[in-house]
Amino acid sequence: MNNLDWYLQQSESLTLAEMDALQQQIFTQADSTDPEFQEVWQDLLSSAIKYASIRAGWHLLSRSERSAQDQVRTATHNDVITNFLILERLFKLKGWHSQAWTEQLFLQADQPQRHLADVTDHRKRIGDFANYLAFISALSQR
Repeated sequence: MNNLDWYLQQSESLTLAEMDALQQQIFTQADSTDPEFQEVWQDLLSSAIKYASIRAGWHLLSRSERSAQDQVRTATHNDVITNFLILERLFKLKGWHSQAWTEQLFLQADQPQRHLADVTDHRKRIGDFANYLAFISALSQR
C-alpha cells in the first residue's frame, strides 16, 4: 500500500480532489485582490510551509529529536489553525461566504466567533490541508 492510500484510510482524511475544492472555495468566495486577504493568505501560507517542513522530516528524527522538537511542531500547528481562524473572521468581516469551506475543514457548523479550542478535535485534518497548500505552493513556483 502506498503512502497516499494509507493516508486516505485514516480518520478525517481529505482526498486531493477535496483539498483542491476547499482551496477553490476559498478563492472563489474571496476577493483575492483585497490587500487584507493577501496579507492573511500570506501569513497562512507561511505557517503552512513551516508546518509542512516539520511534518515532512518528522519520521527522520530520532525519538529524542522528536521530543526536543515537539513543542515547536505543536506551536507551528497552532499558528496554522489560528491563521485559518483569522481567515474565517476576515471572510465574515468582508461579507464573503465562508460556510462551505469552514464546515468542510473544521467539520463544524458555521459559528459567529470560532476559537482555537473549537477546532482542536480536527487538528489533523486542518494540518493535512495546510500541508496540501504548501505542496501546491511549491509546485506553483516552477
